[in-house]
Amino acid sequence: MTAFDALLIIVGLALCNFYLRPAFNRHVFNVKRAEKVLKKMQSIEHNGAKFAYLRKVDPFVFEELLLTAFEHKGHRIERNKRYTGDFGIDGKVIIDGQLTLIQAKRYRRYINPRHVAEFAALCRQKNTKGLFIHTGKTGKQSYQHTTANVRIISGARLLTLLEGIDEKR
Repeated sequence: MTAFDALLIIVGLALCNFYLRPAFNRHVFNVKRAEKVLKKMQSIEHNGAKFAYLRKVDPFVFEELLLTAFEHKGHRIERNKRYTGDFGIDGKVIIDGQLTLIQAKRYRRYINPRHVAEFAALCRQKNTKGLFIHTGKTGKQSYQHTTANVRIISGARLLTLLEGIDEKR
């Protein structure tokens, strides 16, 4: 066997390995990371430290984290096929038999009231409920954009959701 033959075999094996290995699935990877974040959250004692940790989590992992938390509570969920271009819907969950859209935001400061207004309009257009879930602070203007069908979940309610305590109310 010549050196050229050996090189061809190595290149052939490398190409087979490249094309036959399972493709990297970002969603699967992020769901696994979300599971790890949920476990890590259980080991953090103080709420302030929990929020500091959540604000550092990758935004796409945060979306998966919320859906995973709902799934752990026994709700049926629907994950998006892509993270961008989702028209403001980061996932869907069935709560008490009703479709509920999820909007996830990792804020450090006050949330943008316009984001809440746009999400409320989207829920109104689709005639469905919605949960605007975030890690920031909620100002009065943001609450003005909520409706009977659109709620904001943040603060202690967010931590309750992530800790697995029933939050159907």
